[in-house]
Formats: sequence, C-alpha cells, structure tokens
Amino acid sequence: MLLPNILLTGTPGVGKTTLGKELATRSGLKYVNVGDLAREGQLYDGYDEEYDCPILDEDRVVDELENQMSEGGVIVDYHGCDFFPERWFHIVFVLKTDNSILYKRLETR
Repeated sequence: MLLPNILLTGTPGVGKTTLGKELATRSGLKYVNVGDLAREGQLYDGYDEEYDCPILDEDRVVDELENQMSEGGVIVDYHGCDFFPERWFHIVFVLKTDNSILYKRLETR
C-alpha cells in the first residue's frame, strides 16, 4: 500500500462529506461515502421499522471495500468506525462541532 487510507467519522452533520470531498480533490485520493456505497450496492440486512431506515450489512460493506482499501489512497466517510478492520487506516479523524451549529445543520436536512 503506497498511499494512506483515511477514515472520517463523527455525528451526522459535522462536515465529514464536505471535508472528505475537499481532501480528495486536493490530494488525488479516492473518496468513498459508505452510505452512498450501501445504497448503490443495496448492502443492507433488513429494515428498522422503529428508526425508519435500512440496516447496514457491515460484512458486505467490508467485503465491498476490501480490494480498494488494500490498494490504499482511500478516504472513507462514515458516522461509525467499529466494524472496519483497524489495519485499513493510517489515521482516523473524529469530527465534531458545537451542538447549536449541528442542530441548525440537521434542521435543514
């Protein structure tokens, strides 16, 4: 692996996608949004009626990303980090922001 892999994680609305896309543009690394990847590949394991959202199939996500991650040069954007293999990442950034700013951002979504 010649290029680093980076994980951007944090609460929805803190700026992971904005930062990830900007980093990818400036560095030439590949940007992967796990939510988009799951949607495009239907990487789900059912539906959560209580939260009204699909349930991510974490094993299928890992399988889908394995080759890209072993090559290196990937920026991964996801709000969690517990199911990714530690060996994938050279650095992990946990983004956060003030709750009043976060509330305004999420209110507009």
